[in-house]
Amino acid sequence: MSAWNPATFTGRHIVVADEDPKVVAFVIRTLREDGHAVFHAYDVLAATQLAVALEPCDLVISNTSVEGADGVDLIQYLRKRRPDLPIIYLANIGRSTPEAEAQLPADVPILREPFTAEDLRAAVAPLLNGKRQV
Repeated sequence: MSAWNPATFTGRHIVVADEDPKVVAFVIRTLREDGHAVFHAYDVLAATQLAVALEPCDLVISNTSVEGADGVDLIQYLRKRRPDLPIIYLANIGRSTPEAEAQLPADVPILREPFTAEDLRAAVAPLLNGKRQV
């Protein structure tokens, strides 16, 4: 087995902000299979610090609720700090509301639970390729 060489890393840096261990494990496993470096934050402080300090941070995936804040609040805060940061909102069944979703920036796609690995990849790919919706 050869040693990992950071100079040959071609994936992207993704932060997942979510409290649900099952969803987190699924998202991390799926995105790591695609060669990405995925960082997990259970709370809003860790999520904001990672998204701002990680160079580069290519994408944030935020759930409806993150320890210490509402997911929409986290997204709005991150957009103030990093206006061009691609973000995906994971909408929990029964917890995400149309009122909350209406507060999201127009270019933040909503991925509704339950979702498949293919659904996740389809949401992530255009954002990592610089194609944000409006």
